[in-house]
Amino acid sequence: MLDRRYQVFLITSGKDMQPEREVVMQTLMGMGFFIWGLESRSALGRAYSRRQIEDCDYVLLLLGSQYGELSASGIGYMHLEYIYAVTKQKPIIVLMHDQPFERAIELQDSDIELQQKFRSFRHQLLKEVDHVVLYRELRDLESLARRHMPKLIEHHPTIGWVRPQSLQVFQDEIDHLKVKLAQARMEREDEVFDSFSSLPVVSVDELFSFEYHMHAYQTNYIQELAMTRQLTWGALLQILSGVFRQAQAETLFSIVINDYLKQQALQDAQAEIPQVHTIAQVQVHSRALRSIKQQMYRNDWITPVGRDDRQRKLWKITNKGLLLVREMTCV
Repeated sequence: MLDRRYQVFLITSGKDMQPEREVVMQTLMGMGFFIWGLESRSALGRAYSRRQIEDCDYVLLLLGSQYGELSASGIGYMHLEYIYAVTKQKPIIVLMHDQPFERAIELQDSDIELQQKFRSFRHQLLKEVDHVVLYRELRDLESLARRHMPKLIEHHPTIGWVRPQSLQVFQDEIDHLKVKLAQARMEREDEVFDSFSSLPVVSVDELFSFEYHMHAYQTNYIQELAMTRQLTWGALLQILSGVFRQAQAETLFSIVINDYLKQQALQDAQAEIPQVHTIAQVQVHSRALRSIKQQMYRNDWITPVGRDDRQRKLWKITNKGLLLVREMTCV
């Protein structure tokens, strides 16, 4: 068994949650976690907190009954840290007070605007976060943290930190698994490519509808959107041809398609929600990406041409594909 520890970034609203923060910190440190997080916030501290979030394995947000101190943008520092953790795709667990408006009056926001922001943020967390745990009393936090942090790790495993003397054992196991995975992939790919011949051939003018998703930012709010886009097969071939004129790793399919979608995503999002001002995490649906790859192969436009030294399959546009691109460019 490897001696593994994890780094947790702790988010709270501020001094109003100091007793709860201390209980959670002591509990997690007793369980072997490294704890990060800032108690006092400022514009200068945001860069530091972002670096900590980037480097952490998990994020724990402790929510009582206050929205917390506001940044210059009007969004709370607690809220900004949560948004940044989401954009970095960090596994998040929220320990949230069950009845925040029954807490002592001095622990609640007195400002009406802050109360509204708190309600909105609490609703956002309940809607977006998979691991939300409600607590009522301070004494409940230790048992809840001990019970639910291992569940978060089980659902979202990460490498964490391993003692140096364990690294060689860890690396040997990784190397062994890599060999087995590469063998399994090659066997699977041979089976998959045999099935591509059953696909119908398409024309360059035929439309293909596919789904992609993104994170869309509005004021004080982040939302994941699923969008649909239509392109002809000829347009998709032209998009891919710029990269695949030389043999390239298969992973370039998603990178090239996603780069194209990033140029269109903000306009697509604003057509549905005009208040959207920023987009991130633009990603073509895996099913659509697979269909594009299969159809390019079936039409003999882009085809596998071997493997690199890491056993990754390499793809390259065919002479037939190049000819079609030239014809479409000249039109």
